[in-house]
Amino acid sequence: MILRQSHFVPPVSYLLADELGFLRGVEVLPTRTTSSAEQLRELLAGEQDMVVTAIDNLFEWTRAGADLRLIAQVEATTPLGIHAGADMETLADLAGCRFAVDAPDNGFALIAKRLLRDAGVEVDYVVVGGVRERLDALLGGQVDATLLGPPFNQLAKQAGMRRVMDVNRMLPDLPGQGLVVRAGLLGSAELERYLRALVSGVEAGGSMADAEGIELLKRCGYQTAAATAWSTRARTLAVDPRGLGLLTGIRRSLGMLVPDISLEELCDGEPLLRATRSATIGN
Repeated sequence: MILRQSHFVPPVSYLLADELGFLRGVEVLPTRTTSSAEQLRELLAGEQDMVVTAIDNLFEWTRAGADLRLIAQVEATTPLGIHAGADMETLADLAGCRFAVDAPDNGFALIAKRLLRDAGVEVDYVVVGGVRERLDALLGGQVDATLLGPPFNQLAKQAGMRRVMDVNRMLPDLPGQGLVVRAGLLGSAELERYLRALVSGVEAGGSMADAEGIELLKRCGYQTAAATAWSTRARTLAVDPRGLGLLTGIRRSLGMLVPDISLEELCDGEPLLRATRSATIGN
């Protein structure tokens, strides 16, 4: 069976597994998505088996009827910054601006809403799509500010945009993106082999020299953002409960916590445990 995976940017853990040969014998069809809405549509239609996405998306996706589980955290954190035109220096300067988001009620948009609310700044949220689409809208002048991560944050800087906030400094427990799968895939041999490959990639990355890892990411398209992506790569694929608590707290503070839906209950660590055991035995 071919595992179909959707992601915005290939995570470092996936690239390590691919570049170091651990995915040999594992059939994975990766595709780049343009938005979290597209990911949800494809999951509901059975067109994707798994997605790399913001963990918060599980709240709204579960409410929409998708039967999904979070089985791994493929980034330690997602390095995020609020980026805007060069004439904007602080969050206060964003008042009244057009702020690009992927989806208005889930994912990274809620992080922006929380930080801007805490700063007393009101903006006009504009639904644009994924990180590449948001960068294009910012550079094209369709919006004035947005959240960006590697490698698009560096592309924004090169184009003269300014980072007005380091999100991770404000939210140090912010979790990276998760690997979310359709519940029907749990327990499959194909998923276990895929997770075993990711585990092997992460472990190999742990013993790799920084210069070697950064060069690998440059070859894979991270360009000048390679060092940042390498430093925030996953050292383990286990989901960090502190991150789940942070995301739940952000929703609660915004009055957007979905009743009867818990991230902890949607997290299934068994597939990763089985894959880790089998990887250890194989070594």
